[in-house]
Amino acid sequence: MTDRAPAVGKGDLRRAELLDAAEAVLTTQGNAAAAMRDFAAAAGVRLGHLQHYYPTRADLLQAVLERTLDRSLGHLEAVAQRAIGGPEGTAVPLQREDTSRMVAALLQAQGETHAVRLAVEIWAIAAGDARIAEVLRSFYERYAHLAGDLVGQARPRVEPARRAGIAAALVTLVEGSSVVGSDLAGLRSDEATTALVAAAQFLIHDA
Repeated sequence: MTDRAPAVGKGDLRRAELLDAAEAVLTTQGNAAAAMRDFAAAAGVRLGHLQHYYPTRADLLQAVLERTLDRSLGHLEAVAQRAIGGPEGTAVPLQREDTSRMVAALLQAQGETHAVRLAVEIWAIAAGDARIAEVLRSFYERYAHLAGDLVGQARPRVEPARRAGIAAALVTLVEGSSVVGSDLAGLRSDEATTALVAAAQFLIHDA
């Protein structure tokens, strides 16, 4: 018997299209300049149609945020798995070469202008919306947990509190550099990437 992927309904496809349009508006106009009518116009639908799926602006923005963060976390997990190698769920010792490939891949993906603009808008929205801020915090908790697992694979004997601190520093390094090192800031260079990878290696491997 063959496993089949669950069927995607028309409602799910419509939601995806609406979220794609909303994401495009956020990265071009920005959240402060965008109203529900702008999101509807970008999707090519009437305002009432958009509100059928997302009754309020907050509902729409939260859906955009959750999809974006889930996508980002999935990418992080995939990059980590490719860098480490081995069957899923298998504890494979993390080598410096693994770290180099992983961090370089993350910096490249997260430094893209579209991704940076969307991240900036998400942070701006979270600063004034407690519900959005909670979703963002949950994402970074999961992100830090993943980073902590990587540190544990490289240094199994490190104490949990120390590992959590290293993981938080690693997340800060990668996330901060994705903004400052993006095309928007103009600080991207091969030398900067090499230095960031070396810093990440030091955090993870303590050497």
